[in-house]
Amino acid sequence: MNIAGASDRGYLRANNQDSYTIQRTSDAVLAVVCDGIGGARAGDVASSVACRMMDEQFITKQTFNNLDDVRQWLKSAIAQVNQHIVALSRNIEDYQGMGTTMVAALITPFGIVCANVGDSRIYAVSDRLVLLSDDHTLVNELVKLGKISIEDAQRHPNRNMLTNAIGIGFQIDIDVFDIEESYDYLLLCSDGLHGYVDMGDVVTEILGNKDVESKVKELILLANQSGGYDNTTVILCELRGEGHE
Repeated sequence: MNIAGASDRGYLRANNQDSYTIQRTSDAVLAVVCDGIGGARAGDVASSVACRMMDEQFITKQTFNNLDDVRQWLKSAIAQVNQHIVALSRNIEDYQGMGTTMVAALITPFGIVCANVGDSRIYAVSDRLVLLSDDHTLVNELVKLGKISIEDAQRHPNRNMLTNAIGIGFQIDIDVFDIEESYDYLLLCSDGLHGYVDMGDVVTEILGNKDVESKVKELILLANQSGGYDNTTVILCELRGEGHE
């Protein structure tokens, strides 16, 4: 299995509030992408703390016993991250209002378990792109209620308004789900990619002949060529591995 990640500030933002981590143990791989919120109010701190805490908890865990153990650990780890960031936000003036989105994938011998809080995304890719995560946004709720169309959602003035994020309160919704089908690639990204780049171009790049490190660089380049309006973070995992073409 090959995996790579990268993050870029883009052209318009003063700093990069995205963070990511890829961590391995002897029998599992953890991939996390976070997009900090709160603007000048330490969104970058929230995302970096979230990734660091996920790393530390993962290394401490070491091994998993079964798929249910994987699910429970992932949800518990994110809940602990949330508790810590809420505490920081409430106790340190400079951190008030900070938060972060998070998508995570935990690849183990028992299967792949993913989690989502916010509007960063997880996609699967074989011959096509499949969105696996569910955006925690106002417009997505309106789409699910049938009040606006998907096309309208893409142009909606409040399309970036989150309904859920790490750090907003001690109780948050954490989507945890298994990947039950077999896919060639797993893509984790912040909205700097999925919010500005045609996803058809993303699929074309992922299915090309380059290695995963080069593909990640090209995906970030696509985001910057689309205007570089936001920070962009990408993790790409080749699930089929070498010799499984």
